[in-house]
Amino acid sequence: MPDVFAPSLADIVELQRLPVANFMPPEGEPFEFASYVALPAIGANARVVSFLVPPGRNGMIKRLANVFVGGGFQEGQGGVVWKIFLDFTQAIVAPNFENIVASLGSVSAPSVVDGIRVREGQLVVLQVNNISIGVAGQLIGGRLGGYFYPKEFDQDTAGF
Repeated sequence: MPDVFAPSLADIVELQRLPVANFMPPEGEPFEFASYVALPAIGANARVVSFLVPPGRNGMIKRLANVFVGGGFQEGQGGVVWKIFLDFTQAIVAPNFENIVASLGSVSAPSVVDGIRVREGQLVVLQVNNISIGVAGQLIGGRLGGYFYPKEFDQDTAGF
């Protein structure tokens, strides 16, 4: 008959807290930043949503939305392009969020993402660039939601 594994105290791993990349800790603070701006002129950019990560805090963006309201836009054709800056002042763009050509949810019903890490002091920006759509009163909407948490909760190996 095979041996049955009986864990000892040395085999038990103590979990201090759930991973902050997946779960907001009790010390966390939720955030929801949403805004609408007028479609900028062809060739121009506009900040749709922006926020500064507070001192002593890091964060996770878990919900996002970018939407075009009005005529002249067709999903996926590249008439407008959105990007998410992790730090606008340093021109650091979130990987895989530098060339968004389709709506990723509405402001009232944002898409859920696995998480985009942000760090203390970063100016996070959802920006839109009008490539080729004539301006006729259209709006661009956006939303970034998630949570901030004490920065010391991040392990040294956490990627940003």
